[in-house]
Amino acid sequence: MDFKKFIVIPVFIAVLASAFIVLDQLISPIMPIADNKGFGWVTFQAWAMYFLAGCTVKGGVRTFLGYVLGLLSAIIIINLAGALSSTGFWMVPIAVLIMVIPMCSMERANSYIDFVPAIFVSSAVLFAFTQIYPGTTLVNSSITILVYCAIGMILGYITIYLRSAYEKMVAKPSK
Repeated sequence: MDFKKFIVIPVFIAVLASAFIVLDQLISPIMPIADNKGFGWVTFQAWAMYFLAGCTVKGGVRTFLGYVLGLLSAIIIINLAGALSSTGFWMVPIAVLIMVIPMCSMERANSYIDFVPAIFVSSAVLFAFTQIYPGTTLVNSSITILVYCAIGMILGYITIYLRSAYEKMVAKPSK
């Protein structure tokens, strides 16, 4: 496909991204985290995870379930670190040491919950939320992350659907 035909793909992805930013500006004020400046970055990295998971509906489901497992893992790490507070400096390293083993072991789990990259990315996102929004709860943060992850999965699906349709249309021989 020559560049003149290809450029349509980045343009419609840019339109999707821009439309999402409008959506983020509309819904972020009603999310359970007060005084936020939007959560677009969560959707954009989740959108990328859709592609990393294979650009399929199953990959999207695997990503979303990985996000759920990652959030649960991060919550366990945070609570375990609190329980280990008597170890001082070592409380977080020990909690991470304990939890990373089952997180990595998910690679051997059912094919819908084995997407380890999503588990780690969502854990990192929740840890980021605890720093960016220290006044929020883990539950409110998790809800927000899952909403924005779902939007990313939908945008990933739409991207692949539109790109496939366009490529099929462009590939048809002219009459």
